[in-house]
Amino acid sequence: MPQARPGVKIIRLAGPVTLHNFSRFQELTEKDLLPQVLIVDLSAVPYIDSAALGVFVAIHVACEGTGRKYALTGANERLKNLFDLAYVRTFLVIYDSIAEAETHLL
Repeated sequence: MPQARPGVKIIRLAGPVTLHNFSRFQELTEKDLLPQVLIVDLSAVPYIDSAALGVFVAIHVACEGTGRKYALTGANERLKNLFDLAYVRTFLVIYDSIAEAETHLL
């Protein structure tokens, strides 16, 4: 996982993110381990299930509670539709690219 700047962690996920494989990602986003700025790149993720969606909501809650910043980037239309259906797109921080997220968060 590349790190753009001190205090910034970029996590690039690839492939479907589901209950069967999200535990390592979940560990990287634990409240005590969260950096000042977390960017999760979803550009290589075709699908997520509800368990993974729950991790994104947990990231949001943890960051809100600790004053940290985060963004999800590169979500395809399928993921954006899921965010809409689950009514989380209105509060999740979502940008089209890592560069756009860095511009707004740093």
